[in-house]
Amino acid sequence: MSIVSTENIEKAVIKIDKLSEDALEKLIEAFTLKQQDLINYVMQAGFDFENEELNAFSIYYFAIVMEAFNMQGLKLKEINEQDISDFQEPYLLALDEVNKEEFISMHELLNQPHLISFILNELGAKDVDGESFDEETQNQLFIVLMGMIGLLNNAIIK
Repeated sequence: MSIVSTENIEKAVIKIDKLSEDALEKLIEAFTLKQQDLINYVMQAGFDFENEELNAFSIYYFAIVMEAFNMQGLKLKEINEQDISDFQEPYLLALDEVNKEEFISMHELLNQPHLISFILNELGAKDVDGESFDEETQNQLFIVLMGMIGLLNNAIIK
């Protein structure tokens, strides 16, 4: 099955959160080397939105999502600039539907219901210090992370 399970998402979160800073950096570097164009796409959002904090959060969730795909046993092709370009039009149309509070197009495009639910829960949750994302960062992370999930879903080797 090509859908990442809730169980593997939870395992990925536990693994990522238990890593030392050094070990996490090495894991992110390994993931980045496998998906350079994807990480460039993700990091560009921080610059486009002029939100440096966005990149730190995006990288953290990139690590969790990549690890969840790995734990699910899904093999991914390397995402390239053409894949990103081809994804943009349907993704922007799906985002437009989300703005109208219609989520069906987004769910169909991304085809990862458990990852979508995980991200939505994370965006609305408070951390251990009782802090939560401000609305602007929530919206920006939603855009970046949903795009990343969609691109990774399209990269699954069947």
